[in-house]
This record gives sequence, C-alpha cells and structure tokens, in this order.
Amino acid sequence: MKSFTSQITSNLLGKSGPGAEEVFALLNLQEEPCALVDLSADKIIFLNSRLIKATSFTTADLRDKNTGFLFPNLDVKAISSGESREIDLNRRGQTPIHARVRFDFIGTASHLVVIRILAHQSSESNVEPEIEGLIDQLILLTKVSEGSDVNQILPQLMRLICLILNVETAAIFQADPSYPSLKCVCLHGRSTDLPAELPSTDLIRLTEPAIWNAGDRAITDIHKYARMNSVEYVATAPLKLDDAAIGIMVVCGKGGLPRELRISVLQYLSIHILNFLQKSMLIKNLQDRIVFEQQRMVARNATFENMQEAVIVLNNELEIIEINQAAEWMLNYAEQEVLGQPYDNVLIGTDKLQPALEDAKKGNTTHNLGKANLNRRNGQSFPTQMKVIPVMRDKKVYSIEVLLADISENEQQKALTQQLENRALLGDYTAAIAHDLRNPINSIYTGIQLLGMKLAPDDPNQDNIGRIQNDCTRLNNLLESLMSSVRTVDTQLELIDLDVYLHKIVDRWRPKFAKVNVTPVFNIEANLSKIMGDPKSLDRVFTNLITNALDAMAEKGDTLAVTAVMNKEIVNHPFVDVSITDNGPGIPEDVKEHLFSPYMTTRKKGTGLGLFLTKQIVTAHKGSISVNSFPGGTVFTIRLPAEDGEVR
Repeated sequence: MKSFTSQITSNLLGKSGPGAEEVFALLNLQEEPCALVDLSADKIIFLNSRLIKATSFTTADLRDKNTGFLFPNLDVKAISSGESREIDLNRRGQTPIHARVRFDFIGTASHLVVIRILAHQSSESNVEPEIEGLIDQLILLTKVSEGSDVNQILPQLMRLICLILNVETAAIFQADPSYPSLKCVCLHGRSTDLPAELPSTDLIRLTEPAIWNAGDRAITDIHKYARMNSVEYVATAPLKLDDAAIGIMVVCGKGGLPRELRISVLQYLSIHILNFLQKSMLIKNLQDRIVFEQQRMVARNATFENMQEAVIVLNNELEIIEINQAAEWMLNYAEQEVLGQPYDNVLIGTDKLQPALEDAKKGNTTHNLGKANLNRRNGQSFPTQMKVIPVMRDKKVYSIEVLLADISENEQQKALTQQLENRALLGDYTAAIAHDLRNPINSIYTGIQLLGMKLAPDDPNQDNIGRIQNDCTRLNNLLESLMSSVRTVDTQLELIDLDVYLHKIVDRWRPKFAKVNVTPVFNIEANLSKIMGDPKSLDRVFTNLITNALDAMAEKGDTLAVTAVMNKEIVNHPFVDVSITDNGPGIPEDVKEHLFSPYMTTRKKGTGLGLFLTKQIVTAHKGSISVNSFPGGTVFTIRLPAEDGEVR
C-alpha cells in the first residue's frame, strides 16, 4: 500500500496531463479538506471537494490567487514537510476560522505541497474534564427544569443549551393551532440570527435532528434566513409528541461549527425540552382545573347555604353528613348536633322517606314524595314536599340529598283563598237577602209611620213607634253597607279641588262638632294639585273617617285636624296626602292589624264595614290608605294620585 504522498508523487510526476487529473481525483478521496499549492509560484493549484464545501470557494475562484488569499497568515517560505501548525482559513462571505493543518511535500520537487486541514483532536487529558463539565451542565439543566413556570424557566434552559453546545443562539419554535406557522416562543442569544416565525412546512421537512452548514444547500426557510444573515451553521431537532411534531429546537452561530455540537447531544436536549414543556402544560392544566373546581365549590357552597329549600346530605349508611342553613332553621337543629346521626333521628313524622332512600341507594331519583308532615325539634308538625336525589360518581352512589320545602305558607294561602271564595259566595247570598229584606223593612217603617200619625202625640205608644222607626233606619243602613261591601265600586271620575271639597264636607259636620265639643282645624298646602276622583265615593270615605274620629273623641272632645299636602317621593309621579287626625285614646295593636278587614269593629253600633269599604274606594282611585295610632291620637292618611301625574 503506497503512502499518501507517494501516490501523489507517482501520479503527478510520472505522468503528464491525465496523471494530474488522477492526482486531483485522489485528493478528492481524502477525508480531510486538502489544497495543492505551488510554493515556487505561491499559487493555489487545486482544492478538493471537502475544502470547497468548508470554504465555499471553488478552484476557479482561486485561479491565479496567491496562497495568502486562502491562508492569510501562512508564510510559505517557513514550512517544512510533515509539519503541523495552527493557521487561519478564509471562507467566502464569512469570518475566517482557526484550523490546524499539516504540510506534506511531494517527492523531490519541494515546490509542491499538500496542505491538509486536520480534525481537531483533544488529548486524553482534556477529554475527562470536558465530560465532567458536560455532566455538571446537564445536572444543572435537570435542576432548572424542576420548575413549572414556562416564562421563567424556558429562557434559563436556552442559556444552558448555548453553554452545553457552545453555540451563540438557541430558540424554541412552537406550533400555534390558531395560526398557520411556528412562532418563536423563547430565544437566547442574537435575535437577528433567527426569524420571529417559521412556516409550518419547516416542521414537515425537519423531521430528524440535522446540522446545516453555510456551504450546504438551503432546503428550508430557516436555512435561507441563516444564509441571508451570514449565520454559518444551524442545527435543528424536532419536538415530537406521540410521533407528531409540536415544534422545533434551533441552535446556530456565526463562528466555525463547535465540536460540542453533536447530533446525539442535540437530540437529548430536545427530548429534555419536550419533557419540560409537557410537564409544564400538565401542571398548568391541573392548576387551571383546581382553580375551576375551587370556583365551582365556592358557587356550590353559596348556592347550598342560600337555598330556600332545606338540604340534608346523607352517606350510604343514611347518616347525616351535611345540612344547609335552611335545614337548620326549618328543623331547629344546629349542623353540629346532627352530623353523624341516622336520618330518622332528625327527620321524624313520615314513613314515606324510607322507601325513597332505599331506592336512591340504587341510583334512582324520587322527584316528589307528595305532601308529608315532619316534626321540628320542639315537636311542632309542619307540612313539607320532599325530593330524594342520589349523587353519582363513577356510576356509584356517592351520597344522597334530601330536599325539603316548607309548604306551611302554601297551605295558609290555600286556606285564605278558600276563605275568600267562601266570602264571595256569602256576599252573593248577602246581596240577595239584603235586596229581599229591604221591601219588608220599608213596609214596616211606612206602616209604623202611618200608625204614629193616627195616634195622639201624647199617646204612650209613640215611644214604641219611635224605637221601631229607629230600628228600621238602622237595618236599612246595615243593608246598604252590606250591599256596598259586595258591590263592585263604580267610580265616576272628575277633577276635584281638595281645598274646596274638604271644606264643604267639614262645614256639613259643624253642627255635630259643636254637640261633641270638637274643633276642626285645616292645614291645606297652597297651590295643591287637583285630583281625579268620584265625589260621591270620596264623600263616603271622609264621612267614615270623620265619624270614627268623633266617636273616639266623644267623651272629652278636642281638635280634629284635616291636612292635605303634596307628596313627591316618586319622581314624575306626585301624590296628594290627606290626613284625618284625632286626639282619641288610640287603637290597640291587635285591632290595628285587622282594621281594614270586613266586620271588624270596636263600636257598639258599628257594622265593621266602614273602613273595609273605605279601603275599597281608595284602591279603586289607585290610591292607598294607612293608619298610625298611638296612645293619645290616631292619624288616617289617604294617598291619591295628583292630576295627570304632574304638579301645577
């Protein structure tokens, strides 16, 4: 086997032209980048393919160029055969690199020399510290990756990757489902080395870890961008998740390709980054889920505690594990008193619940148990409607909820409705009876009146006749009240000046005031708005109120105050407040609660229908009536809408 130089010597010196071509072919077969130099002429004769790739120069580019064009700091006169030294190597459009070369002279013609670019080889003494340093950096990388905040940790990981691979720039490009490109989510180093985003086609083409040099063909956008920005090498590794790439890790630089940049290390680091991103995404999803569940729990607790229905939660042994506030109020138990208790120690009074609970343990819901009576803690019975709902988890009954609705008010409302229906029916009968009684009473009154006219004025029977006439009058008044209480209030509305209207009513009562020693006092606001009302109906209202006031002051007399003022509490809806005030003994509280109910009276000769009819009339005028009573006086206030809802 001939040596490298002997092969070149025999081919170059022993033959003519064709022999030179064979030498050039032999140089192309060498693993190292090689250049053939003529020292006598200081010219570069030939570059093999590997050196062309490394420098981006061709042999044609170097024709008639001196050796310094490619090797700027090489003194060709000071080299010897077999010598190795460090020199600079120029490259097209790029910064020079520092390279170790070997000089081999060809044969006895010492003017021809082959310059070989040697691969950098570390001595064994340097390998071990480098491995230890790499291990230390990988340990630090692992520790940093223990965090989960992507925005904080990922930049630190990119910085460590630059240190481990001895590169200038490192970045992560991630796919965005809402955008047809890869976005740079993190970059350490020079931001001008890499674009802000890449087309999705780069993700399709870069399916395996790869290293691109400036002399290589640019097959992706990232390679084209690197060439345009004088980036001399680009290494990429896909971030694959279940055989589907979700991004690319990219490292690059403008110096020579670092020997630390190996495909195996690059792939390991990309897997590490992918694991970190997966972990961070999982932790974020879990954190979001925890926040969501916490919000659901807060909302559930708020709903649970503020429900009007009572809720009792049971476990599978039918023991109470939770109750809400409504259940505490309804049953008169505190939650701590019933926790762990069998349900039948608390929900007492019905036998409908047990079958529904047994059915719930099988996963079946009972939406309505019908009306059932339960007992409160004090033994008081109350009607309820109950629901029994199983709470399922993984197709198993986790707990059972018993929902109780206190329908006491509903029952009372039903009773009141029935009472009103009965009262309406009674009113119809009353109207019919009152109509039928009027004629006989009028006949009795007329007959007694004629009988009295025939008797002498001093006849002893005149007193009996007078009493019979008074009784007939009282019966007629009672029948009229009864008819009014069951008759729909029919109002004929017209404009009423309350100042004039109230004075007329009071003036009509002055003889009566004088008899009972009562003095009327007026307080009518100036420019008081008129109202729309039925004079006849309102006359009955004020007559009833004045009559009651006089009865209250009959024993000692005093002052009756009539007041009318504007009320503008509601914007754009003014009212007129008319008050009748007496200085009587006041109305007891138990009576005041039912004051406007029919047949409610404290007067010996009263029918109990006056205030009931008064309220009906005021309501028909879209107004309201209220009473304020205290020892030493009573105030009735009637509130009526002012004319057209506007103040004059």
